[in-house]
Parts: sequence; C-alpha cells; structure tokens
Amino acid sequence: MTLQSHSISQLEETDRQIRERGGGEQLRRLKEARSVYREEVIDCVRHCAWYRVSLFASWKQRGMYAACIWISQLLLVLSKMDLVFSYVPEFYLETLVDCFHVLRKSDPPFVPAGMFIKQGLGSFVTFVVTHFSDPRISSAELRDLLLQSISVLVQYKEFLAAFESNRAATRSLPTSLLSAFDNRSWIPVTNILVRLCKGCGFGYSKHGESSSVSSVFQKLLREVCLKDEELFSAFLNRLFNNLSWAMTEFSVSIREMQEKGQMIEFQQRKCGVIFDLSSNLARVLEFCTCEIPQAFLSGADTNLRRLVEMVVFVLNHLTSIADPEFFDLILRRPSQTPEKVNRGMILAPLVGIILNLLDASLVTDAGEQNDIVDIFASMDCADTLISGFQYLLEFNWAGTFKGDVHFTKLRQLEDLSSHLISRTEYKRVAHKEETESDDNVCCICYRCEADAKFLPCTHVSCFGCINRHLINCERCFFCNATVLEVVQNDCEI
Repeated sequence: MTLQSHSISQLEETDRQIRERGGGEQLRRLKEARSVYREEVIDCVRHCAWYRVSLFASWKQRGMYAACIWISQLLLVLSKMDLVFSYVPEFYLETLVDCFHVLRKSDPPFVPAGMFIKQGLGSFVTFVVTHFSDPRISSAELRDLLLQSISVLVQYKEFLAAFESNRAATRSLPTSLLSAFDNRSWIPVTNILVRLCKGCGFGYSKHGESSSVSSVFQKLLREVCLKDEELFSAFLNRLFNNLSWAMTEFSVSIREMQEKGQMIEFQQRKCGVIFDLSSNLARVLEFCTCEIPQAFLSGADTNLRRLVEMVVFVLNHLTSIADPEFFDLILRRPSQTPEKVNRGMILAPLVGIILNLLDASLVTDAGEQNDIVDIFASMDCADTLISGFQYLLEFNWAGTFKGDVHFTKLRQLEDLSSHLISRTEYKRVAHKEETESDDNVCCICYRCEADAKFLPCTHVSCFGCINRHLINCERCFFCNATVLEVVQNDCEI
C-alpha cells in the first residue's frame, strides 16, 4: 500500500507539472516519467486484485477465522503446560498471526472490527499480551511478531477497546512493556507506549483526536511505575540512554549530508526514522514527568539532573544545525505535509517536560523538592541553554499544532528563562569571588566539591558524578578499576 500511494502521488505530481509546461525537452522527460509511474500504479492495482481474489474469498475467510479461534484457544491451553508448550511448532504461531491480520485487513471486511474481537477472537488478545516476552518461545523473531501485532492493533480505537476490556491485558501488559524495554525490543515497545500515552502531552489537541487515547492504560502505567520503583528506575535509565543515542545518530547523519552537499535518499530515510524514534522517546519521557513527577522532584536529584542534561543535549543538537531549511527538507516525506512532520514533533515534548516539572513543583512542598531553576543554572553551558529556551519561545507553535493546546502556558517557560538568566549572572559573580586555585573541585564537572572517594582505587570526584556514572558502569573514571564502595564525607555508600 505504501508503494501504491507513493506511485499515485508521483503520477499526480507529474500530471500537474505537465499541465504547467508548454513544451520543450523537460516536457518530454516528464511524459516519459509519467509512463513509468503509470505502469507502477497499474502493477499495484493488478497485485491488489490478485490478492483480493486469492485471499478474500468468503470460504477462505471462514476457514482462516476458524483457524484463528482454534489455534489461539489451543495455545492458551498448552501454555499452562510447560513441557508441552515449549515444543509447539513455530508454524502454529505464524499461522495464527498471519490469519488474524489478513482478516483484520480484509476488503470487504469479513466482520466489523468490534464483532471481530468479541466473537471468539478475544483469546488472540489474551495470548499476545501474555506471551510476547515468554522465554518458552525460543524464537526471538516470533516474540517480535507478537509484539508487533500489539503495536499495530493499539492504533485503532476498536482494537484498543478490546485490550482495555481484556483482563490479561490490563493485568500484565504495563509491567511486561516496561520489562521488555531492552536492547532488542525497545523500538516496538516505544511505539506502543506512545500510542497508549497519546493525548496528555503538550501540543495535543483535546478535540478531534482520531487515533488511540487510553486513559485506562495511562492510569495502569502510572500505578506500575509507582509500585515497582526498581523496574521504573531501570526503564528510565534505558529511556535516557536510547534518547541520547537516537539524537546523536540523527545529528551525525545530518552533518554527513551537509558536508557532502547532497541529499541521499537512503540517508534521508534514515534521518526520518531516527527523528521519529527521538520524538517518540521524548513523548514517553514527557509522560513520565506528567504522571510520576516525584521521581524527578523528590529524593536524590540524579534523575532530575539527567533529565535536564537530556533536554539541554537535545536542544543543543537541534539549534546547532546551521541550515534550518536543510533540516526541514530532510524531514519532508512524499505522503505527508510539512505541517505534520516538522521540528515541533520533538520540540513539543521538551516544552511539555519543562512545564510538567514546573506545574508539579507548585503543589509540592518546597522544602522536600529539588530546585528546578538551580539544576538548570548549574549546567556548564548556561548560554546555550538560554538560547535554547529562546528558540522554543520563538518557534511557530500556532502554525504547527491546531486546536486547544494551551499555548498560554508558554508564559511559564518565559518566566523560567528570566529566572535562569538572573540565577546564572549571580553564579558568575559569585564564582569570580572564589579562589581559582581550589584543588578540591571535581575534575569531572568542575563545578562541585570532590566529596566522594572510590574504593579500592581511592580516586575522587563529586558524589553526583560518580552516582550517575555507576548507573551504567561499575568502573572508575580514571583507572578503570572496579568500584566496590563509594565513601562520601566519611559515610559509606
């Protein structure tokens, strides 16, 4: 379908250009190109006709429907028998998923989507949500197939309602998704989380949402994150790492094309995919700050510092691109208008993250929360951060998002920027008054006192730097020795 839509749009564009040309060599080339696009459209139509005749005959649909019911119910029974389930042939799982999606996309529809789930195929939903991460399914590709099925289905309201009314889904899906956010499955899990969390971020219209919005799963995800702090901490760490990787890859790809001075189709597609991933990851992070703000505002400031560093990191990559027109050209896609694909896709969640923290700080006891302005002001690149805030304030939000998106809340961002400028100037003056020969400053951040000693190697840094470093690595910054203990102000950590 993607090829067919692309060929049709190319044919229409070529016809438009032919009508505007009077003659000449360029007109001849346009007519030749039109013949090629016309043949591609004809081939696509023939393929669709063959597909419809061969798969969508009524007797074949009835057979696939019966196979879906039988296989899904059989697998649910066998899944309760460990020794038997491990030896179920992969063919059964592949047939189940393939038949289900053929029926789901049938033209004309085999049955309405709501009836499709209620009439016996609720067992399919139960199976995919309980077994997409089942280690007894030895094939990682098959587990990915089940996860991709969830990712596809939650896009549609009718199927999303089936997930919300399914006991197995509401009981196990949120925890399973957060646990599956690993090196292999984080991309489809991110897509699922974005679709489940849609509608609660900055820039989303409250009216006319045609895609999935699930208050049920948003509540369940929040409860899981609050109940299992260890799981949420591990998920948040991987979320930071993946967003950092995605933005780095995106920036590097753009610079490569800028240096070559040409737009390569493969690299353009790569940039588009990575940009979508970055935007989705930022949306998930925005959801976390909205629903679980205490994870950043209360207790140790490690999460808040990592969050602020990530916002600064993304803003720096976006504002450092020399040619904004080149940036927009990279994101341009044949089937979508510039209003749907633009920088606002990733800038909006950054604004949402900041506003969520500011809103949460107003209802939290000031004595028990981390100082947001102070954390922002403590960044080494204060000038870059201030210019990044100005970039957000000057962005054309009204031309990017339509509907009720509460743009008046941008005043909070403007106030934060003013406070940040004042706090930064104050710290600069205070810093000049300090002795520059202080040997007890952390040599990692050059900002805080080196109050933490690593054992057994006895190297030192500030506690914040080593604490963040140990999340992903247990070796010393300096000598690569394994850190067994960290001692801070005569207290063992």
